Amino acid sequence: MIWWVLFGVFLIALAWFFWAPIRLEIDSESGIFIVQWRGICRLQWVPAEGVDQLQLTLFFIQRKIRLGSASGAQKPEIPAKKPRSKKPVSRKKIRIQTMWRLFRNLLRTFEVKRFHLVWDSDDFIWNARWYPLAWHLSTLGKGLVEINFSGRRELALIVENRLGRITWAVFKTFITKN
Repeated sequence: MIWWVLFGVFLIALAWFFWAPIRLEIDSESGIFIVQWRGICRLQWVPAEGVDQLQLTLFFIQRKIRLGSASGAQKPEIPAKKPRSKKPVSRKKIRIQTMWRLFRNLLRTFEVKRFHLVWDSDDFIWNARWYPLAWHLSTLGKGLVEINFSGRRELALIVENRLGRITWAVFKTFITKN
């Protein structure tokens, strides 16, 4: 009886593993830079004064990682290994068409929840050239792209995906012919 309960808990955990959304959130105006796998792990970049930090949360364990330490410690050098002489292993080559289908299928699995780009290139002529393209991209309904002449540069982006959709896209690429 206990094995059935453990097996059920394992199946629920496995289903959550494939169903939990993976989310990338960037908001340059608010200073939010987060990658999270909801309920499993979260990585947040915390820009601090002087030294930046990464805050890693794995289930219930939290840890702060400092980037660019002031001590400047270097790793010891590892001597290079001598190359071994072996026969070349023949590998099955993946065709370019298959790689293109895989890239296309993986790209289709991503959902853009929010996209807002405010851009200024600091050149009035280039801003004027990019303005019609930005207007056209904004009318497509995929997000909001603005060109300004005041020097503001902002990005707000939220992208989600699920491991199950990624796995299905890979299987779909290699199982189907076209």
